[in-house]
Amino acid sequence: MARKYKPVELPLRRVPVDLVDERARCPVCDERDSGVIGRLGLRLVFRCERCRVRFYRPPTALRFG
Repeated sequence: MARKYKPVELPLRRVPVDLVDERARCPVCDERDSGVIGRLGLRLVFRCERCRVRFYRPPTALRFG
């Protein structure tokens, strides 16, 4: 059965050279080798090669005190 809609294209920007090798854990399949495909604002966008999901890493909590 074919998809009835076209996937949304994200307006991704280039990633700085020092962040190209960043990796993240996929929230769907827990694959740890998801690489950076671009950035959306200040967030790095990753893509899992196993399940093809695009995601961004949740921001780290800031602790004061």
